[in-house]
Amino acid sequence: MKTFFTLMALSFLGHVAQAQLPGLYTAQQSWTEAPVLHSLPNNFKEQSAVYLQDTRIFQYKVDDKDLFQYVTYYKLVKVSDDKGIEMFNRVYLYVPPYAEISDIKARAITSTGKVLNIPADKIKEEMDEGNRYKLFAMEGLDKGAEIEYSYTIKRKPVFFGSETYQTKNVPTVQARLLIITPAHLRFSAKGYNGFIMFKDSLIGEERFMPGYASDIKEMDDEKYGLRTPALQRADFKFSYNLAKNNDVELYTWKELARNVYSNITTLTDKEKKARDKFMAGINIPAGTAEESVIQLLEDYLKKNINIDEKISGDEVANLEKIIKTGNTNDFGAVRLLCAMLEEKNIKYQVVFPSVRDELPLDEEMANWNRIDETLLYFPSTGKFLQPNAVTIRYPFTSPYCAGTKGLFVKGTTIGDIRTAVGRFDDISIFGPDANAHNLELDVRMDDNGDSLIIKSKQILKGYGAISYRPIWSYLEKDKQTETVKSIIQSVARSENIQDIKCENTGFIDFWDNKPLIIGGTIHTGEPIERAGNKILLKLGELIGRQEEMYQEKPRQLPADVGYAHILERKINFEIPAGYNIKNPEALNMDIQVKKEGKTSMGFVSNYTLENNQLKLYILESYNELTYPLYEFENFKRVINAAADFNKIVLVLERKS
Repeated sequence: MKTFFTLMALSFLGHVAQAQLPGLYTAQQSWTEAPVLHSLPNNFKEQSAVYLQDTRIFQYKVDDKDLFQYVTYYKLVKVSDDKGIEMFNRVYLYVPPYAEISDIKARAITSTGKVLNIPADKIKEEMDEGNRYKLFAMEGLDKGAEIEYSYTIKRKPVFFGSETYQTKNVPTVQARLLIITPAHLRFSAKGYNGFIMFKDSLIGEERFMPGYASDIKEMDDEKYGLRTPALQRADFKFSYNLAKNNDVELYTWKELARNVYSNITTLTDKEKKARDKFMAGINIPAGTAEESVIQLLEDYLKKNINIDEKISGDEVANLEKIIKTGNTNDFGAVRLLCAMLEEKNIKYQVVFPSVRDELPLDEEMANWNRIDETLLYFPSTGKFLQPNAVTIRYPFTSPYCAGTKGLFVKGTTIGDIRTAVGRFDDISIFGPDANAHNLELDVRMDDNGDSLIIKSKQILKGYGAISYRPIWSYLEKDKQTETVKSIIQSVARSENIQDIKCENTGFIDFWDNKPLIIGGTIHTGEPIERAGNKILLKLGELIGRQEEMYQEKPRQLPADVGYAHILERKINFEIPAGYNIKNPEALNMDIQVKKEGKTSMGFVSNYTLENNQLKLYILESYNELTYPLYEFENFKRVINAAADFNKIVLVLERKS
């Protein structure tokens, strides 16, 4: 078995110096003096640029009695056209904080085989938004050339890692990962979405854990697609110190649960005193129901404390400091709110969600670096709260923190010791009936017959209201009016908007999901044209601009709609006296996808004519959160149905 892994390691690292095994992985990449140009695989021949090889070696090594992490990167790229040359004519190497970069080597091999080495004095250093980079220009590139470069980063050891090998524009022929540790340090690793990690093997005094993938296609952003979780990658973590204990796994989710719970709930006497003083300003009548207490506590904190994840410092999460300054970061907000809940004896659980549009948490691979957002779960109500989301209120959270799984941290007492247990469970998300972006329009022509008067009402519920409610809390009055007008103008372009009225604009309207209503009267000539004795009415445009989905490349990702929702539109049009609608049947559309007799998604529109009133009803629905790849063509049909409705023009002609 050792021989097998030795050969595997050597195979994966063919560009590394052929030296004795112990020194093999600490040496600078060794390049062939006379490099040979490569041919592209047939499946990548049309690409502008291709990574022929992307190798990353993580070595944990004792140096002067301290453990360091050495990371060596080796890249070999082939460019085929001007676009590919432009992509790689400058190379940027990111240098992490408090790290050293060394052994930078780079060269271009032209299509004729000429080797152009990058001299050390051509390698520059640059700071960009606080980040440090080494950069160099790859001169002499032509079509068919190759770029080869490598470098090593030395830093203090990081015990959680994640390496992504799939990019937006450039496919990869071979991707390789190798993790090397002293014999007594054992890591765990897992590959995702096609990347394969092998078990480690002991070779001499070191452990080797290789990983591999080949023919990795590029993955572009796709509408309604969650790209990040689908990328080919590998995660790894430090799991065992065999010099101390062979059986005790380190850095587990259970350990994280205990540590986090302790950090959140352990308060000094001064912190408790500051909390009690802070809470004295909350008016909570005796006998208030527990759910109302939760709501009042959250709202009070978010109104009185500025929460900003960028705020840092040694005492930023100290309750005494938070209350004194009125400022904290995300973790401080969690600590303060939990302290307030405990003072009111309200049971809660801390929850770390696997955020749907980010790299997910994995119950089997405890990568603590995945922890990003924090929710609170209340067993008495079965609902959630997001402490750092200042523009959202219980029971809503950011939609991408819901409809997923998460690590639930539940406090418990063992004897006199407070601790916690962690378990993975589902985080519920509100269904389509709770979320809406509805529209009600009363439309008629003015007395001159050259413009429309549209009484417009937009009705937003649930997650659909999240991005709108901050308008009335964070913008000045004139900016509020300007922004509301721009929302109303989604129905029809016009500067003549009157009778603006907005209802249920407060954050606390989330509590019982009161619909946010944005209304106004639009005077506009945009949707009508005259053609002789006919009037052309662009009625389809009044539902607002709709997304269109057309793509030449095969779809790679399932569709995710953010949250299941319904869009209900009711349009009443007063037909002008003396006119008929020639083509009302154009308004009838019925694109539905059903599962077990129930509509999964659909766009349905129909009308009735009563005297001089055209009454149009449209129901667009997405009753599921995600639609798998095999359903994507149906999903596209529904999306495009709304876009097709946009193009409907009614023909009004005079009665004979």
